[in-house]
Amino acid sequence: MASVGLQFQASAGDADPQSRPLLLLGQLQHLHRVPWSHVRGKLQPRVTEELWQAALATLNPNPTDSCPLYLNCATVAALPSRVSRHNSPSAAHFITRLVRTCLPPGTHRCILMVCEQPEVFASACALARAFPLFTHRSGASRRTEKRTVMVEFFLVGQDNGPVEVSTLQVGV
Repeated sequence: MASVGLQFQASAGDADPQSRPLLLLGQLQHLHRVPWSHVRGKLQPRVTEELWQAALATLNPNPTDSCPLYLNCATVAALPSRVSRHNSPSAAHFITRLVRTCLPPGTHRCILMVCEQPEVFASACALARAFPLFTHRSGASRRTEKRTVMVEFFLVGQDNGPVEVSTLQVGV
């Protein structure tokens, strides 16, 4: 049985990173296009705008990179900007790996995925692959608490801004 409930929402709401850990994920050029006003509610009062800009400046995805923003409760991770011709432009295989390694611990967590409109479906599938329904690990079946991960997409490019609810319902 799955011990993680994955919820795709148009807006995950604002919360302190200490009460709801956060992973911000996307290609570096996309992360630079996210306005501070959109991530402010998810990061403040723990992370300031200057710290956010400094973290983006230190990221060097080769092929991926991550930087903790506040202890292990808020992390920003960058996907590679270029992929080989055999991989999708969304770099979906890197998304699954980054979520497994960089998602902060906790029972209620949030992922903010920054991407372009054509990459939403591939990115959502890659995020879901990070939380399998079945595992052979004996300790995983003994967990009684239900963990929830809220996923919010922020679109950059032509259709910029938060993704609409109707778009998320089509993918489900």
